[in-house]
Amino acid sequence: MKNIIFLDYDGVINTNIQEFDGYFDNPEAIRYLNKLCKEFHFDIVVTSSWRHHSGYKDFLYHSGLDPEINIIGCTNISYKGREFEIKEYLEENTDIDMYIIIDDAFLPGELCRHLVQTSYNKGFNRNKYIEAVSKIDALYNNKNVINDLPRSVIRLLFYIAQV
Repeated sequence: MKNIIFLDYDGVINTNIQEFDGYFDNPEAIRYLNKLCKEFHFDIVVTSSWRHHSGYKDFLYHSGLDPEINIIGCTNISYKGREFEIKEYLEENTDIDMYIIIDDAFLPGELCRHLVQTSYNKGFNRNKYIEAVSKIDALYNNKNVINDLPRSVIRLLFYIAQV
């Protein structure tokens, strides 16, 4: 079974697309993405339009994604919209145990429950990381995801979320 993050780039880890030089410009977002992937054993599936580029994986690794984190691929390019592409991926890959979506765009319906929606100019920051952890707990609490963390970390996360 796999744990998946469906990841958009622009508005999540890339918040200044006017000056792309081969590296995404938001090291804070990459740091929190690394943290989330390591803590919950997530692999990444790219949903961004950057997946059209042959170097879409390299851009992410060169920007600081931990090389131990797997980018296992991308959603199919269908031009029917991200919602359709993610649903199609889920239907074709029945070995996914847990998933979340990190995107700056709204996704309706069932996918909304799994969405951590970022702000285009702020990206995946500390508050969004905390939201992701809370969402994982709410969606998968029967799997005791949060309970596997040390109690001190759980208390700290909930304290920070209240501040």
